[in-house]
Amino acid sequence: MKLFRVYAVLSAGQVASRLLGLLAFGWLARALDTQGYGAAEYVIGIALVVSILIDGGSGVIGVRRTVHDPARLPGVAFQILVARLAFAAIGVPIFVAVALAAANSAVPLGLAALFAASLLAAPWRQEWMFQATARMPSVAWGQVIRAAVFAALAWLLVRGPGDLVAVGWAEVGAVAAFTVYFVYLQHVRITPLRVRGSFRGFAALVKESAAAGAGNGIWHLARYAPLLLSGALAGGAQTAWFAAAARIVGALMVVPYIYHYGLYPAVSRAAHAEGELGDLLARSGRVAAWGGIFLALALTLFAEPLVVLAMGDRLAPAAPMLGVMAWALPVSLCSGHARAALASAGAQTSLLWTQLAGLATVVGVGLVFGQLGNGLGFAFASVSTAVALWVVAHFFAARRGLAPPAFRLALAPAALATAALVGAKLTDSGPTLSFAWLAAYALAAPLIDRRLLRDFFALGRSSFTLEATRGL
Repeated sequence: MKLFRVYAVLSAGQVASRLLGLLAFGWLARALDTQGYGAAEYVIGIALVVSILIDGGSGVIGVRRTVHDPARLPGVAFQILVARLAFAAIGVPIFVAVALAAANSAVPLGLAALFAASLLAAPWRQEWMFQATARMPSVAWGQVIRAAVFAALAWLLVRGPGDLVAVGWAEVGAVAAFTVYFVYLQHVRITPLRVRGSFRGFAALVKESAAAGAGNGIWHLARYAPLLLSGALAGGAQTAWFAAAARIVGALMVVPYIYHYGLYPAVSRAAHAEGELGDLLARSGRVAAWGGIFLALALTLFAEPLVVLAMGDRLAPAAPMLGVMAWALPVSLCSGHARAALASAGAQTSLLWTQLAGLATVVGVGLVFGQLGNGLGFAFASVSTAVALWVVAHFFAARRGLAPPAFRLALAPAALATAALVGAKLTDSGPTLSFAWLAAYALAAPLIDRRLLRDFFALGRSSFTLEATRGL
């Protein structure tokens, strides 16, 4: 049961860190003015993208090389540290330039400087070592520590609109705690921290890590592109409203992450068994479509009270954007099947093209609809990215004969959810009646799709069978 316990700890860490993050930003949304909150979210979005570029995919290379030859770990750790420091030397100035260049972002120099300083700690956190040495629960606890420290410092330091720069100090404190935690565990339990070592094969490592990190970097850039475009083109209140909705949806994105993290071993096994992959993906696709659309329907029906509860009255105009962006959740749940099938088949090139399609879509839609609808237009861009990923990944998976779930599996739940939303709009539903529409969807689902419950229980048995075959 060790693997199951590890998975449970990782899931708990993800959920806890997301909730702490949501609480922290809920406080910031109430303490700062609208423009200040938008500026903070804009800087944080840029910093997250740059931190991915600093990693450069080196962690993936480190895990692979260490698993194949554990004796190489100290040397690989040293070379990855140097490579990341080099990437940081390039990425940090770019971060500062982008943060300050947008005319509408209103980012203070002090805030940009503090986040730039926090990025300098990124090369020293080599989480990949914990994955390579089967210590992944330490990574989960590290994420919780970071979120908890940020939340605590945000509450202590940010007390009003004049404390925008203090958000940077909260980030520095959280990153410092996060980094010290990882460096200490690495030094004591895995391998001593080294600042000198051999550079033999260093150029190959840099080249390989850059290639491996391209897809990951593109995926994260596509994910945060609507926020960055909003900050650069709209700024002010529009960015704050969009960011508030994105923060809520981002916290709930842990659902598709955990779902497909748990499903992936079953997908990998079924990919090597005749006829099993299509059945598994069809069952999961049906369950994911009905469940994901239920979640999106709930967010749409209760968008305004949810925004007010999480972010405060000042950001209540974010409710329509939440109602749009909520639909990225079921799309991500559904598209994850095709992407998991491609990953199990080693189709990295197809995955890269999928991510490029998502990036191109979000930039194109964001530039067009963002100018017309401001924050609401960027919300549509976020959903369009998820749809593009789904369509392109499905195309590549089908072409390889990987039997991705049919799009039609989402038609019945989408039609039922549309009917519930139209009914709620026509009846001007309050909270009680909205609950009734949501309950009607849940009760009607197994009646409309008679295979839903059967596939749900069969999917559970499939996962159990996989665990049993591996002695878990």
